[in-house]
Amino acid sequence: MTNAEILITECALHNVTEAVDTFAGWKRKGYSVKKGEHAVFKTSIWKPSKKRKEEEDSTEETDDKNPYARMYMVKAAFFTASQVEPIEDANKRNS
Repeated sequence: MTNAEILITECALHNVTEAVDTFAGWKRKGYSVKKGEHAVFKTSIWKPSKKRKEEEDSTEETDDKNPYARMYMVKAAFFTASQVEPIEDANKRNS
């Protein structure tokens, strides 16, 4: 399954109809998770490895365009759009 398929399945299982993303994902988009909010669900998703492929893996077919093509599963917590606020609003509230 791809990450998109995993998220569609999890959203359906938890009756989530809003956009979801991880804490870091919302931060990259310019949002902050509201204080005290808990993840609507946690699930395992695929994450690309930052480690370069080893030379000893030359028996495998390599993707010359992407030397970091290895993937592994990580547990991630997801928050909905109603659980976040723009970072500017969060800064004003904390002042």
